[in-house]
Formats: sequence, C-alpha cells, structure tokens
Amino acid sequence: METTIRLMPLLFVMVLVACASMPPAQEMSDARQAIHAAREAHAERHASEYLDQAETFLEQAARDLEHGEYERARRNATAAKAAAVVARDHALATAQ
Repeated sequence: METTIRLMPLLFVMVLVACASMPPAQEMSDARQAIHAAREAHAERHASEYLDQAETFLEQAARDLEHGEYERARRNATAAKAAAVVARDHALATAQ
C-alpha cells in the first residue's frame, strides 16, 4: 500500500506525458467543423479576415502535426476553431 502511494505521482506524470504526446485529432476535427460552419454562414463574404485567419491556423496545425509537434498543433487547431467561431458569429450578425 505504501509503495502504491509513493508511485501515484509518477503514474500521474506518466499519464500527462502520454496525453501530451498524442496527436490532437479531436482539436483538428473541431477546427475543421468550425471552419465549415463559418463557410455555411457565408463568412467568406461577411468576415473573410477571420475566416482567413482560421484557415491559416489550421494549415499551420497540419504542418505541425506532420512534424510531430503535437502540442503546437493542438494550440494552432484550438486557435483555428476560435477564429472560425468568431468568423461565423460575425457573419451571422452582419447578414441580419
């Protein structure tokens, strides 16, 4: 029991490292879906600067992924999703 308690912090660190070294598949998917939703809202017409920014972040995330830079890819994919959400929201507000 005492050995198990001592190993808990090590196990926790191992789990964190394993998660950080996994490809950000969900984040990439979320970003693609958000960009698609922005396009559906005609963001290319009403919020092109935000949509361009989202696409640039997603392209960078894809390059990061190819180079095994998973944490950087995760950050760029998350930024792509955020920019796409802003593009969609701005397009919807402008179109009304």
